[in-house]
Amino acid sequence: MSEQLTNVKSVFRKRFANLSSAISNRLWLNADTNYKCDVLLTFPELIDDRVIVWFLEKFIQLQPDIRVSIKHHFTTGVYGFYLTFTYERVLKGAEALQLEKPIKQEFGGGYQRFLFHELDIYEGVEDEDKFFSTQERQSIVFHLLYSIRILENETLNGIKFKIDQSLIQRGLEKKLISQVIPLHNKEQLNHLRETWVWPKNIFKAQPIEDIRQYFGVKIALYFCWLSFYTQALCLPALYGTYIWYYSGQSQELDDKLFVINSLLNIIWATGFLIFWRRRQAELAYKWNTLDMEQLEDTRATYKGQLRRSPVTNKYAPYYPAWKRLLFRLLVTMPMLIFNLVLVSFCILIIFRFQAWIDRQLKLGHLPSLMSLTQLLPKILLALVTTVFDDVYKRVCRWLTDKENYREQRTHDNQMIAKMFACACVNSYLSVFYIAFFTHTHIRLSDQLITIFVIKQFWDHVKEAIIPYIVSNTRLSMLIQLSKKEHDRYAERKDLNQELKRILDQWNNSKQIKTTDETSVDCSFSSRDSIPSFETLSLSQAEIECLQPKWPDLYEDYLELVIQFGYIIFLSALFPLAAFFSLLNNILEIRADAFKLCMICQRPFSQRVKDIGHWQKIMEYMVIAAIVVNCIFCSIRGVFRRMLPDLPFAAEIFLLVCIEHILIIVCKIIRSSIENVPYWVRVEKAKMEYRRREALTKLECNALHLKESQAQENTT
Repeated sequence: MSEQLTNVKSVFRKRFANLSSAISNRLWLNADTNYKCDVLLTFPELIDDRVIVWFLEKFIQLQPDIRVSIKHHFTTGVYGFYLTFTYERVLKGAEALQLEKPIKQEFGGGYQRFLFHELDIYEGVEDEDKFFSTQERQSIVFHLLYSIRILENETLNGIKFKIDQSLIQRGLEKKLISQVIPLHNKEQLNHLRETWVWPKNIFKAQPIEDIRQYFGVKIALYFCWLSFYTQALCLPALYGTYIWYYSGQSQELDDKLFVINSLLNIIWATGFLIFWRRRQAELAYKWNTLDMEQLEDTRATYKGQLRRSPVTNKYAPYYPAWKRLLFRLLVTMPMLIFNLVLVSFCILIIFRFQAWIDRQLKLGHLPSLMSLTQLLPKILLALVTTVFDDVYKRVCRWLTDKENYREQRTHDNQMIAKMFACACVNSYLSVFYIAFFTHTHIRLSDQLITIFVIKQFWDHVKEAIIPYIVSNTRLSMLIQLSKKEHDRYAERKDLNQELKRILDQWNNSKQIKTTDETSVDCSFSSRDSIPSFETLSLSQAEIECLQPKWPDLYEDYLELVIQFGYIIFLSALFPLAAFFSLLNNILEIRADAFKLCMICQRPFSQRVKDIGHWQKIMEYMVIAAIVVNCIFCSIRGVFRRMLPDLPFAAEIFLLVCIEHILIIVCKIIRSSIENVPYWVRVEKAKMEYRRREALTKLECNALHLKESQAQENTT
């Protein structure tokens, strides 16, 4: 019996050690570094062998400049294509993406849109390893992969591939390809973890430039906005704490503090949005996205019938606008209205239940021990809002995907509008109901404390800690089960030999054509075509394939914009709202960094010049906050106590006048201040002047050279 117990303990310790090493992230740090590639493409586990061979042949046939390495992932039993392109092809892809690159000083300096036929004017273009950052190369490779088009109609496993269809997009739609992901750079990611993620950096400035270089402009701009917003919260947190400390001494003082707090919140919110708008213009200028054109390429997931474009004269997907409009009228609007009515009904029922329990306890119809039932409605409300919050996000994503927008910016704006509308009802209905109809200050304070303390803490646990434990536990379990994949890999001997033959034949043919052309990196060589399990080491790419995808920034922005609304709508009733928000956001920065660097796959970078629709939403929220705070002044009887002889109709008229004056003043201030700072406009003008001077000088030199050559020819 003791021997069996010892064996059980040894097995448990062994598995716990594997789990511990996964959770501590040692597996990732000790994993083999990726091949020299930018993007990883994986196939489903049980995919037909012919599909893998067919895609390899198509890559070689349709894009000769591609570099392919192949590896079998033993943890999941899938095949992975490690992809990149020749440097020349990457340079041409940079022109297609309209990337901004530095220009040599003799040509005027600064940055300019990259043009392949003007290579000589760009600084550092000779250095293949440093001219593009890793995130820029991955974006270019991603664009080049999606631009691979079918040349003739073909059928694979009953799936039709039509002329000019995107090979990658069609493969993802029909589940022939599992995923296409960019791979991490271990050295750069470890640097970000040390300087950004770990708790020791919680009060240090964020390495924004490193974040931009590694994750791209869109994510860097989000963290800049979050940091700017957190710093701006120090002011309302300070005066909010002061007001909270002195409130409750007398009704007259409370009324004055209420009005002062409301006005300060409006002034603060207006100033915050104005200063951020100028700050993001500075960042856009620094990151060369300020003058970025709004014309965008077609989204990779955009679907439609193939038609010849009148602009490019090439086949492109086309989706009629009337279908989108019909879907929005018959599906999107009814579903959103139904969901909003449903959550409103559930919240009102819970409040009725709370009122019934309070009434029964007051009348003594419930035993004293049953007073604990007062917590039941609060628990139900928290569960209902949490569940509906998750449901809304999924429904909004599904509806927006079905509406099928061509441009990414339009897609983002529609997604933001849907998610914000649903979140407003889900988040604000309960507190507004208490504030407007029940007038119970204690219950409102309890509700807001629950939101700002318990709910926000739970959001951090749900978004960062739980996914981290789940993903690493799953990884540890897959490593334990990966021994079974060795036999399955050996059974696919014919596939392995065919893939190796194709790559070897392609590599030999390219070497015969020219010795100057870089050969294909064929890691699927005879040496590691059938590796032994004992010598097999876990690769970094296999770990990344098992990580969850980065869910974009919709939910992160939404959470903070809703928080911004709590401050400007309800801070007059709960002065500590900004203080709790400040504490939450200090943790939010590191929680989002932890999620980005420790949990999720590396996202493809995107270039943006602002935070998009969120800026307009917050500006509209400030106007709504003016109206809401004026209504609160009327409901709480503030003006009635300050001006007791004022008739009710005159009070309403006065509040409406004050509201309109405040709105007009806010709009005048917002429109009178330039979006782009003066120094940015000056620097742009200087740069344009230097470029024109450099161009004139070059033209003069060329003219003098031509004249001197003509004189030499005549003599």
